[in-house]
Amino acid sequence: MELTYDLPSMRKIAGDRNSARKKLGDELADAFLSLIADMRNAMYLGELLESPTVIGGSPLLLQYPLASGCILEIQPLANGLVDQESWSTTHRIKLVRIVKEGAKLI
Repeated sequence: MELTYDLPSMRKIAGDRNSARKKLGDELADAFLSLIADMRNAMYLGELLESPTVIGGSPLLLQYPLASGCILEIQPLANGLVDQESWSTTHRIKLVRIVKEGAKLI
């Protein structure tokens, strides 16, 4: 799968374990980097073991749990419209933000 990033800080923590641990702490960084590794190894979102919570709207957002009270929000990307039925066949995604207990961390 091809990953893109909404912010340079998201790119930095997704590619550097030390930066992720400094920004997120050990437990959350490990959960985040594990999910990112799974995404990079998958061809399509639907191949991931855990299904996300789908947040309707434009753009469509998907939420993956990382730890208690913490989620990663991503946006599936395609040439056409990505909707609640087609997100699982998406092979390009944008990492949008990490939210912990309602507050944006990244």
